[in-house]
Amino acid sequence: MLPDFRAWTMNRRQLVAATGSLVLIRPVTAAKPRRAKPQPGDVLVHAFGDRAGVDIAPDDIDTEPVSAFPKEPGSGVVRDGSLHNQLAMVRIDSDRLSPKARRYAVDAPPGSILVFSAACTHTGCEVNGWRPESRHLVCPCHGSEFDVADAARVVNGPASKPLAMLRVELAAGVFKVTGGFSRRVGPEPP
Repeated sequence: MLPDFRAWTMNRRQLVAATGSLVLIRPVTAAKPRRAKPQPGDVLVHAFGDRAGVDIAPDDIDTEPVSAFPKEPGSGVVRDGSLHNQLAMVRIDSDRLSPKARRYAVDAPPGSILVFSAACTHTGCEVNGWRPESRHLVCPCHGSEFDVADAARVVNGPASKPLAMLRVELAAGVFKVTGGFSRRVGPEPP
């Protein structure tokens, strides 16, 4: 016995609504790779300036943090469509690292490289300040400071959670993502 197809009929309004929604879906899915979280195999590239999109080498990271985005190597898509993908790469003396920070550190003499989310855990502002004397990342919005040697532990609030760390490796002279973030990126939901 055949199913009753009359129950599956569609009126004109339903048809227009369904086909109209297909048109809206296309731009959203086209933009999705740029907004996708860092994926294993992504290469880290310079986020801004005249070197934007260029692979970051260990020698590019000196005494100041370097802003980065992940890039999908096959398509070349830079995942710059979300602040949650903006990263801060920092070089620090290996002997200063806490045990937790050491698990995420990449050995790159002199010292080690750590990669953090640049989205503040207080309100999601871009963490782009730096205190060289203490080696702390600083959020310019409300002054939260994060100790990079101690896995981005909060040393001055109002943020209450550390920045998320990203697991990477150094392969063939470039930094590649090997895993996800250590915690939720940005602020905790209310």
